[in-house]
Amino acid sequence: MSISYKQAVFLYCFKQLNAERSIYSLFHLFQGKKSAQTIQDAHFFKLTSFFLSDPLITRVEIDQIVGQLYAQAYLCETVKDHFQLTKMGHDELREYSLKTPVPPSFLAGWEYHHLSGLFWDRLSLLIQVSSNLIHYNKGFIPVHNKQEGFVWLKSYLKQHNIDRHDLASELYKELVLCLSQEDFICPSVLVLRLTGFKKIGLTPKQIAEKLKMEELYYHHQFLNTLHYLISAICKSRNQFPYLSGLISEENTPSPLTLSTKKTYEFLKMGYSLKEITHIRNLKMNTIEDHIVEIALHVKSFDLHRYVEPDKAERIIKAAKELSSRKLRDIRQKVEDANYFEIRLVLARNGG
Repeated sequence: MSISYKQAVFLYCFKQLNAERSIYSLFHLFQGKKSAQTIQDAHFFKLTSFFLSDPLITRVEIDQIVGQLYAQAYLCETVKDHFQLTKMGHDELREYSLKTPVPPSFLAGWEYHHLSGLFWDRLSLLIQVSSNLIHYNKGFIPVHNKQEGFVWLKSYLKQHNIDRHDLASELYKELVLCLSQEDFICPSVLVLRLTGFKKIGLTPKQIAEKLKMEELYYHHQFLNTLHYLISAICKSRNQFPYLSGLISEENTPSPLTLSTKKTYEFLKMGYSLKEITHIRNLKMNTIEDHIVEIALHVKSFDLHRYVEPDKAERIIKAAKELSSRKLRDIRQKVEDANYFEIRLVLARNGG
């Protein structure tokens, strides 16, 4: 029995979770909830690709999809709302993935979630303006009416002070070069949405129908293309001087949430966790969440200030022996470790 792309995504996520989190942890992951639990789970279970990848999904829809997969014998329930793949589920996912990779090759939801919308707004507005400029048409309605977008565009055009035809030509060359460097990229998912002179971009639903794609699959392919472009441009700014102007240095991807950044600044100034809770008027649990998030992303961050090396080694050993990310199970084997220390060590060691 053939499965849909959305069902394949759920099977992949359940395979990663292996019944260690409830089905509703995916609800927060797909919606991009910036809670410590969701961020840590995304990293621990290697599901960062899907962060903010389906923001309109509902709990009802999750229940329906899980019900379908359970009825097809692809899932079995271990405890309430906790599922793992059956042998049939593993086989079906493996067969599906041979034709359609899950997740798409460049999908990086957590890494680029805060930058994707900004990049697309700027790119689509710049392409529209350039297209109309070379046809000397001023009477068009901008695809976006955000004031910050117009401020950025004015600054961009002033910075790249070249002939309108040359600007359009260089943008075209860079886009073609960038999009042609990877076989797993489908330029049509992005190009068909662009608006230009006497051309109105199609809606996501229209493009999905035109390309004969499921709507979620199209959405993931669109994000996949955006994330690829952002990554390629950030790595080779000199190769893409005009496209790199869409991603200013202050907008380059930052892995830490805003609140965690503030905590990290205090840590670098030498403040203790207790002092930071007082200064920021936050609970110790919240500050500990920030420390775990820092450990996830800042490899130079020294864990030994918070957990002794010997204890860290025992935590790693216990996690490997148990093949589990359940904190309670690990703590039963390392009784002198608290939950914060366990989470910290797991974060540094990829879960």
